[in-house]
Amino acid sequence: MKKLTLAIILSAVCCISTFAQDAKGTAQVTPERWDAFLAGFWFGVPASIETANVCGLKWGLPVSSGSGKVVGFEWSFICCATDTVKGFQWAMVGPNISQDFTGMQMALVNVVEKKISGLQFGIVNKCDKEGVQIGIVNAADNANYQFGIVNLNKNGWMPFMVGYNHGK
Repeated sequence: MKKLTLAIILSAVCCISTFAQDAKGTAQVTPERWDAFLAGFWFGVPASIETANVCGLKWGLPVSSGSGKVVGFEWSFICCATDTVKGFQWAMVGPNISQDFTGMQMALVNVVEKKISGLQFGIVNKCDKEGVQIGIVNAADNANYQFGIVNLNKNGWMPFMVGYNHGK
């Protein structure tokens, strides 16, 4: 219970700092709707999970997905698959899948389709560019740093390395 409380408090702090940065940098034309908590049960179930933005906790029982944004903590038992995440994403027995990610992903398999600014920690990690990967198999076009048994970094220092590899 203490860990859950700590995670919620940290999510709230992340939300406050993110909105403070947005307020200084750009003017918002139309305000977006943000939820503090959202639970998903499968891909697109409930229907509101597809486009919902969450600042806090997005919880998948067993799956969390959608094209909206998460600022805070996304947790699920089987799969986390929200397109844009700023914070922590953790799937206990399945993959984390995201388009644009800032923060830390932890799962058996982590996939970021575009850009990651942060850390992927799992057995298999894949990203397009940037980020730090720690796992058994790491694959990227140009990751900043990779630590694992097999490191594939197509445009990195070396295309294939054992133990450690880094980007250009």
